Amino acid sequence: MKNLCVLVAVLLLSGTPVCSQTNLEGKVLRWDTEAYGKHGHVTRNAAIYYIQIDKTVYRVTRGTTKPDSGLAPGQQVKCRIEKENMFIPGEKSREVKYSIIGEEPAQ
Repeated sequence: MKNLCVLVAVLLLSGTPVCSQTNLEGKVLRWDTEAYGKHGHVTRNAAIYYIQIDKTVYRVTRGTTKPDSGLAPGQQVKCRIEKENMFIPGEKSREVKYSIIGEEPAQ
């Protein structure tokens, strides 16, 4: 038990980002233009994508109403998650940043 506590302490103090996940694969379930709250009481319409990774469905957006032609329902996507953002390869293998605005267990 003591060794486990020491290991956890070393990992936390090592500066290794614990909440960063790389090389994930998911599936675009659907997208829709919806209202969402960005700053407290202010709501905006935006294209919201529902992307399932393992047993979690993430709601992500770029904050624009213009849909991304690279994300079609049923499409498999590779991505990485860092803090509150999901990065998905776009045109010319350049990563596109999406804000994660919600997540829920897959049904």
